[in-house]
Amino acid sequence: MHQSTKIIDPHIHLWNPKDTPKNVRGLVKMFGRWPWLLERVTSMVFPQSVINFVGKPKYFLNNHLPETYHKDTGKYQIEGYVHIQAGWEGKKPFNSVGETEWLMTLKDKPLAIIGEAHLHDLKHLDAVLDAHESASPLFRGVRDSLAVHSDKGVMDFNELGEVLRRDDWRKGYARLGERNLTFDTFLYAHQLPDFIDLVQSHPETKVVLDHVGTPVGLSGYHGGVGRTSDERKRIQESWYQNLAELAKVPHVRLKLSGLLMTFCGFHFEDRENPASLTEVLDAIAPHIEYAIETFGIDRCMFASNFPVDKVSTSFETLYDAYFKIVEDLPIEDKKKLFFDNAVSFYNLDI
Repeated sequence: MHQSTKIIDPHIHLWNPKDTPKNVRGLVKMFGRWPWLLERVTSMVFPQSVINFVGKPKYFLNNHLPETYHKDTGKYQIEGYVHIQAGWEGKKPFNSVGETEWLMTLKDKPLAIIGEAHLHDLKHLDAVLDAHESASPLFRGVRDSLAVHSDKGVMDFNELGEVLRRDDWRKGYARLGERNLTFDTFLYAHQLPDFIDLVQSHPETKVVLDHVGTPVGLSGYHGGVGRTSDERKRIQESWYQNLAELAKVPHVRLKLSGLLMTFCGFHFEDRENPASLTEVLDAIAPHIEYAIETFGIDRCMFASNFPVDKVSTSFETLYDAYFKIVEDLPIEDKKKLFFDNAVSFYNLDI
């Protein structure tokens, strides 16, 4: 039934933590022969905010390569995928180009590569982007993770803090548009007002908001957020209001993904078995329906965010839920959500 609609997955992460510069590389090389010990040491070494995010360390400590991904997709035949930068370590400006070079060594290559570049570093930005483009014709754009939070139990992904407010970072963001490169935005829902101001000011840059804006504590406690039902209600109301404002900016696209990360507080990661289809639908369907209604079919795309969402459910269950949510839509609308919109946004050659 589902395979009548072709699927491109526009948001996955690939990594090899033993042989590439990841922040767990040393631990994996030292303790990788003993998985139980590796997970225990990792939980002791990293800050609690990181452990809160990871949920189940094994998915971050083990390889996630194309063969792993395609095994997870099960009954779903994926036409191709887009790799999104995944924490390639290194302080020097050009280190991130190594990830693009590494991806080009894979037998099963992505349809597109979204790499890393520090947009505030105007001195090196153009040269870094040139290097990415030289390393691969698949390079399409950048993700510079913006998610930061005032609660110490919620993981920060940008050591510079609220870069959305920095003039140098905004100039780098505008430079992407001048070079016809895309931008993927990962931030938390409380940062949406600053993001709205950014995209209103720079319509020249093609941009997609990842993971529907990541509302921390939406359905349960995470790292100090979402302690009470009243707080969770306020989180959802504010998130919905900001998504509605963002939707007024016509060039912004939205990825329907990532709601099963630990941040949202469903706590499926705490269980031994992955969440069922009914549980996944109960958790995410109302929010995805709101997002599609608010942004419209032409501006949304379904994505897996694997292996990060793997802590909560299987790929098959996740995509069963996606298809169930849109089962009453015309086939052309489904084609846009699962295939066409990703092809258009990333200019995929397929």
